[in-house]
Amino acid sequence: MTSASCVAALVDLACESGTAKTEATQTYASGYLCNKCFNSIAKYSGLKEELLYKLSKVYHSSSSASSSSGAGTSEISRQGMKRKADAALQGANAVKVVVTYDGCEKRLQKLGLCLSITSTLKPLDVLGTNHDHIVMGWVKELSKLTTTSHGFITGLPTAQMFNDSVSSTYSSFGVDSLAENLYASTPPSSPSLSEHSFVGNISPITPEVSCVSSYESDDIPSEPNEYPPQSTPVPAGIGNEGNEEWYGFRLVRDNVDKNVKPRDMRLNSQTTSLHYFHTYAVKDRICFSHLSTDPIEIVQDSINFEMFYPTVGDNTELVSNLETLVARMFVQRIPGLQSLSAEATPHIKHLYSKQMALKSEVVPLGVMLKNENVLGDMIDILDGLHRYIPTTTTSQTLDVCAEGGHTRAVEVKLHNFSYIPLGGDQLTIARIRGSQSILSNSDNGEERLEGFVPVIEDWHTKMCFMEGLEFGHDIAPFLLIDAQVIWKRLYSSCSGMDTGTLFQLRNVINRRNVITDVSKDLTACEEFMQLATIAHVLSAAIHIAGVTNMSELSSKIMSTDKPMAEVKSLVKTLISEMVRIEYIAGTSESTCPSIDSVQEYAKETLSLGLLLLEFKDGIREGDGNRVLRCWKYFLLFYHATKHKYYCIEAFNLQMQYYYILPKRYAEQMLWGRFINSEGGPGHNIPADLHMEHLNKLLKGTICHLGANKTPQAIIRAGKALGALKYILEEFDRSTGVWVTTNHTTRSEAEDLMKMVTELSQNKVFSHKPGRKHQIFPSIQCNKLLESINQKKLDLWMTQKVGEILKLSPFSH
Repeated sequence: MTSASCVAALVDLACESGTAKTEATQTYASGYLCNKCFNSIAKYSGLKEELLYKLSKVYHSSSSASSSSGAGTSEISRQGMKRKADAALQGANAVKVVVTYDGCEKRLQKLGLCLSITSTLKPLDVLGTNHDHIVMGWVKELSKLTTTSHGFITGLPTAQMFNDSVSSTYSSFGVDSLAENLYASTPPSSPSLSEHSFVGNISPITPEVSCVSSYESDDIPSEPNEYPPQSTPVPAGIGNEGNEEWYGFRLVRDNVDKNVKPRDMRLNSQTTSLHYFHTYAVKDRICFSHLSTDPIEIVQDSINFEMFYPTVGDNTELVSNLETLVARMFVQRIPGLQSLSAEATPHIKHLYSKQMALKSEVVPLGVMLKNENVLGDMIDILDGLHRYIPTTTTSQTLDVCAEGGHTRAVEVKLHNFSYIPLGGDQLTIARIRGSQSILSNSDNGEERLEGFVPVIEDWHTKMCFMEGLEFGHDIAPFLLIDAQVIWKRLYSSCSGMDTGTLFQLRNVINRRNVITDVSKDLTACEEFMQLATIAHVLSAAIHIAGVTNMSELSSKIMSTDKPMAEVKSLVKTLISEMVRIEYIAGTSESTCPSIDSVQEYAKETLSLGLLLLEFKDGIREGDGNRVLRCWKYFLLFYHATKHKYYCIEAFNLQMQYYYILPKRYAEQMLWGRFINSEGGPGHNIPADLHMEHLNKLLKGTICHLGANKTPQAIIRAGKALGALKYILEEFDRSTGVWVTTNHTTRSEAEDLMKMVTELSQNKVFSHKPGRKHQIFPSIQCNKLLESINQKKLDLWMTQKVGEILKLSPFSH
């Protein structure tokens, strides 16, 4: 079958109709067409079985003619049939080549097998017409369930209408109090409104309770290190009137940055840098109807800063989780222990494990042609997203006092908001707060762009913790050397001669994609750090067990009566002797004259690496409590390394959860930060990482626009993104051709074995006083946490509390 005959078959297929659903067709497909080739042809023909029937018909007719002219089953006939089969496969591949390299805009378009660019854009306009109708449905449902008033009065009369006699003390009352007191027939005698900027600045309702945290005052234990979980059920009806289920949603955003280079560069045709704003919404998988939305009264002087430090209970939970993770490494990585996999814990369960195994419902909201680096554009972005804030507006006509003792009717509008988390990286969160701060003196909640709860996400935080350095103008030059977390603390391109260091291990396995700047290739650096952590775990186990290699370790474990019990005992010893992440208030930096810096370096690598794996595993399982616990440690590390801005976000995240947000919104913020795009346990990823995946898909679509990269085309592509993804999934389901999104990874067993051998031979976990690395001569494990001055950190928190509360709509 020649390329010409194959294309001729496609032309006949495009012009004719009819079906031929036979087993021979499917046999031909499985025997002579690869999945990619078949998928490409079927995608552009739209008729799977008819196409294969045409191709098989041409092949079988050629094969029949060849066999009839031959001598039965002679060798010559068999070779001729084989040549025909090869020709058929080559013809199918020729169509694939045309599809791949022609782009279906020339040859196949003229054959009527695909549409032109103009005809293709028309259905895209239709697909993107109501791209956010699902989210608007969520908004409508939440608006019906919005019962707590966080709204503001928007139709207030001027000061002259009150005859200069309304008390400024009413600015601390809620809407209900205003209705009863502010518009009374005989206003109380007090200073005039003109002295108090009263109009449009009424605070939200504040319940008359006295508490120092988000718990009821009677529930606060006497010991500062043990606090009840925020997810403690609240009697039904407090949050919602009735038994309606409340499922909120979350908005997640990121920049779409792309450079468009012209084919012919001229003075008036230069490279264009696109900076747009991309957003999606994801629905909560957990119902928080039983939790209250009542604002919490915050007494700034009564905030207990002990809550922001890792407690004894946090340290115990962390050690327990690390033991589970290390035991899992043993049975997965040590040869001969795979038979114990059934006894290991595959998933660390939590309160909402069942819900977090469900597939997330994600709705892309398109692209806004705005640049968040520009303040005006950032305000326009928030204004455009404000349509997704569930709002109930009610009007009330009140009689107010006018001049001369007369009264007049005034319409007052009350806005009730259901607050929505808006997630992003640290820079975006700061810009959102800055925009809201600028508009804080506007007349009403809508103009103040209230309804958003800026929330820091986890993927960018992980990159920050890996890299560990923030180059800011406010960091003194002498602090740049000590500003280290993981990479800046443990990785140096000058330590190639120091055995056991990360850079030396990188050279041992020739991982040249691992570089000093983590942000340029986070995946490579993160995978290497994970492998190095596992290698340190196994090397430490070899040292503790008193053996020389992994084969001896496996034999020693399997020779016992209860191998899994032996594994758990070995893991407990390893964690207690080699891992130090514990923070104890009041400790000071320790010095030891017989310190072994090589051993201390290995312990520090093991400890920080396991903390990173704990954070990643908590995200995979969708465990909000584990992630929040890691944020407590991150706060200390960021403070110790002068990482100013992420330190603020770590503190702000805990302030939001423990003090600022009502219970329902606090739990929504904590448990809604994960996306499960596939379904099943252990498949969650950070919400901002899923945003990166959508950005990649969008950028690919923009690349295929060719010379048509106009703003209208980019908007069209962004709106149709969700519909196109659904169409592709339905196409795969109907045709039975599945395009997997899973990454195929090569085995890293050889790399791991070489790293373990290198660490074990150099005995990095043995104590030899005076031993040290040239580049890391004075490193000590857990030195960062031990060097923290709690009094200074408490003072810093005290200064930041006022700034955080000032920007919160719940703390007025």
